[in-house]
Amino acid sequence: MIVRCTTVHECDLRLVSDKHRQATVALVATSLKRKLKDSRTIYTPSDIMRDVKHSFGCNIHYSKAWKARELAPLSIRGSAEEAYYILPAYCYELERMNPGTKTHIQTDENNHFVYLFMAVGACIRGFRSSMRPVIAVDATHLKSKYKGVMFVANAFDGNRNIYPLAFGIGDLETDASWHWFFTKLHEAIGECPNLVIISDRNVSIENVLRNLIPLLNLIVIISNIKRKEHVAQYLEEAGLHKWSRAHMDGRRYNVMTTNIAESINSVLRFARMLPVVHLIGEIVNLLVKWFTERRELALNCTTTLCPNFGEKKLRNRLEDAARMNVVKLNNAQFNVLDGDKDGLVDLTNNSCSCRKFRLEQLPCKHVVAVCRFLKVNVYSKASRYYTRKTWMDAYSDSIYPVEPHGMWDIPKDVRSRVVLPPVARVMPGRRKKIRIPSQGEGTIRRKCSRCGSAGHNKSTCKNNIPLRNVS
Repeated sequence: MIVRCTTVHECDLRLVSDKHRQATVALVATSLKRKLKDSRTIYTPSDIMRDVKHSFGCNIHYSKAWKARELAPLSIRGSAEEAYYILPAYCYELERMNPGTKTHIQTDENNHFVYLFMAVGACIRGFRSSMRPVIAVDATHLKSKYKGVMFVANAFDGNRNIYPLAFGIGDLETDASWHWFFTKLHEAIGECPNLVIISDRNVSIENVLRNLIPLLNLIVIISNIKRKEHVAQYLEEAGLHKWSRAHMDGRRYNVMTTNIAESINSVLRFARMLPVVHLIGEIVNLLVKWFTERRELALNCTTTLCPNFGEKKLRNRLEDAARMNVVKLNNAQFNVLDGDKDGLVDLTNNSCSCRKFRLEQLPCKHVVAVCRFLKVNVYSKASRYYTRKTWMDAYSDSIYPVEPHGMWDIPKDVRSRVVLPPVARVMPGRRKKIRIPSQGEGTIRRKCSRCGSAGHNKSTCKNNIPLRNVS
């Protein structure tokens, strides 16, 4: 305790220093806790040096600021090793809070972590009842101490929102890891007729889906075309059914690329730096937020179809259909003249010669024109996946976050399970946090339209422009 405080300093001013021996790494790290509770906070060592100078009036070296930045998260979330130790208990609590949730932890013979799978019960039920049977899969690298790879399986709801279905963690993108992930995914969602899997052209995914389970495999190669010089030959060798909706046996609706999987990877770019338990916690918190927000949007929606896709597209097609002429061939078939490529509509099998109706399961402009001609409700021709009711059903179940660690009531058999960190060589130094672009993904340097120089645009241009002589 403080027994005496002298507020008047009589030290020799020649000995005054801007350093302070009590400004230790631990003390600086303690002062950072409040700012680093949110994993999305960008707080650099330079920021720490500036704030310590402003708050405490002393200078610290860059290395001390960096060590404090590394130590603060440990005091908030614990070490990476502790995260693996409490992983079984966390999964038990997640399943208890959210009925129907599927979690699996795979360890080796020495109890070292190998794989993790997680699919929240509300997402599984929503996918089976309300989602189009199209899943985009992808993997992204983790930036935590033991690194690894996160596997993601997403769907698209009727409003073109990402619908996360399942997540996995493994060591690398290998045949074994993808085989394990797809096996657990199949166990979670069960048999799903006409299911389509969309991915990049990862060799392991193709090997697994060819031999594992009776899924319809569709490989999207759009993201890899930039690095190919002979595009036409490349597409033909890959196979038309792998990239063309018109040549495949299944139906992928309007889902063309793996961008939905890439988007979820981008949303979790900061969470991927956290230990495994806290990464799963961030994912669950994200799902809680998305389900709550989208449930409110669906409840307040007044249109028959989802506003951002079905309703918007049909209204645009209604304007085009108003200018078309419809010729009745018989009670079921109609020829629609649009001035370009006419459409032959057959209402018996719900088809049109333009093929958009069958591929998207949403009335094309020719079908809309026929509905206007017959005074038929055009909404009745749209798939139920685009309706507001189905959109509401997808988010009808609530997702609950896991309670704080001190409130857990874990059975003895779960507490006794030992999960050690994966067998991996932890390299010294900082973790790479910036994604390395693939070949062909280089940034484009644009020139200023005012002065012609690169590196800025006309709104920020400060270069002098020579006056032109006007004769």
